[in-house]
Amino acid sequence: MFSKKGNFIGLMSGLTWAVYTVILYTVLNLYVNAKGDLLSLKGIMLILITTVLISLVDLFFNVVFEIFVLSKKNLIHEFKSVFFSKNGFRIIPAAILAGPFGLIPYAIVSTISAPVAGAFSALYPVVGAVASYLVFKERLSKPKIIGGIIAILGVMVTYQLQTVSLVVYIIALIPAFGWGLEAIFGYKLIKDEINPIVTITLRHIYSFFILGICLIVFLVFSGEYSYIIKFYSGIQFSEVASIMNVAFIWPVFVLGSFIGGASYILWYVSMKYISVAPAMILNITYVLWIPLILLLPPFSQQISTNVLLGCIIVFLGTSLVIVGDNIKVRTSKEVMEG
Repeated sequence: MFSKKGNFIGLMSGLTWAVYTVILYTVLNLYVNAKGDLLSLKGIMLILITTVLISLVDLFFNVVFEIFVLSKKNLIHEFKSVFFSKNGFRIIPAAILAGPFGLIPYAIVSTISAPVAGAFSALYPVVGAVASYLVFKERLSKPKIIGGIIAILGVMVTYQLQTVSLVVYIIALIPAFGWGLEAIFGYKLIKDEINPIVTITLRHIYSFFILGICLIVFLVFSGEYSYIIKFYSGIQFSEVASIMNVAFIWPVFVLGSFIGGASYILWYVSMKYISVAPAMILNITYVLWIPLILLLPPFSQQISTNVLLGCIIVFLGTSLVIVGDNIKVRTSKEVMEG
């Protein structure tokens, strides 16, 4: 019962993340006024400032949505009690891992090669699975392990990898460790009977302040204080949504962030039911959902061969993860006796 519910919620976390991604990065053109390069310290700072500026707005509306959900579920009192306790501080490592060790190296590598950044960061379920075994002694069944490996390979197939230096590959792996280990700290609170929605709201609040500190540091190093206004004022609709009134830009941003907040809630709730690794594997089904959404009007995009193949592999892998507990693997002894 709990497994079925957890699997469904995990799949929904992937679907909502796909919708969030399409709204913020296909419907909106967030980077129209973006600056930065890898040729100087100032250029790198501008890349990082751009990433943090988007993330701060996104996180703010994530928290607004999550507090609304907490209110609807009568969890505000629990949220306040945890926020002002030692338990609340235990989520800070997750906020650090998701931000400085997740988002920031991902932004740097994305500037060099977005496919490499996407493919290597998608290894975070592997990190999560290993960490979950070491910390919580949680084992996955063999079919689930095989399904997880297939799903991750499918994600990597989706991206047409480019040849870059070894250093770039190493940096691209940092987000996998950041996001994979982030979930462990969140899951620790969930296992201590703290509500998953309370947990993710706390994580986002601490992430907001940590990234705010990072922004101040980056601004001081770059001296580009006016860049904040220029960047935010330059956000536009993409060509596919250019017929929409400019006044709707920020409402669309808010909508996308709310959906992103819902995705995080679903991800953390799914961890409660099916543990860390399966929840992560089902979360990466966003790679499958995004092309399917982009097939529909008004996008009407065609799926390339590698994306189609990757989607099929991800589907097969995640399907195996879902039904894995129902598959009985015969041992060599059973085979001989049979």
